Amino acid sequence: LLCAARRLFAERGDDVTMEEVAAAAGVGKGTLYRRYPNRAALAAAVLDELARDFQADAIAGFGPEGRAATPLRRLDMFLERAVAFGEAHTDLLCLTQDAPPGEHRRHPAYLWQRQVVAGLLADAARAGEIPPQDLDYLPDAILALVDPVMLRDLRAERGIARDRVLATVRALLRGLLTQGPGAPPGA
Repeated sequence: LLCAARRLFAERGDDVTMEEVAAAAGVGKGTLYRRYPNRAALAAAVLDELARDFQADAIAGFGPEGRAATPLRRLDMFLERAVAFGEAHTDLLCLTQDAPPGEHRRHPAYLWQRQVVAGLLADAARAGEIPPQDLDYLPDAILALVDPVMLRDLRAERGIARDRVLATVRALLRGLLTQGPGAPPGA
């Protein structure tokens, strides 16, 4: 099922029906729907496989450069890769957000990204790079800055490129993280 879905999504983006996936996999629609109740769930399962390289890279510390870097630099490297992964798999990521509200934030891939961001922020605070942060909310706010649906729309509607997104995210984080939680702007 996942091989057929991955192939069809790669060929046609999000313009693939569950019926087409079932036919390509040589199974009945009921078999597909019992395992994946909707396209969002199917897209999430395909993304789980595709995200393994991204996850392995992060777990390995982003290579020698990352292992030698500060926690904030590793956060920057993580966000660069998250944006690149989002661009490479925009259709699938957008499909996962077609699930019921908030479901994509309960998916293991999102929870993993959130955990990585929270861990890097905690490491940066322990290292004295930044003041202590609100790790209950801030990781979600940071991930919202690189939301694949928003980035797809900005690219399509306004032609905003990845470098511009990353420069803006970096500037926002620099300002936010140096202030600490609850500090008024410019404090």
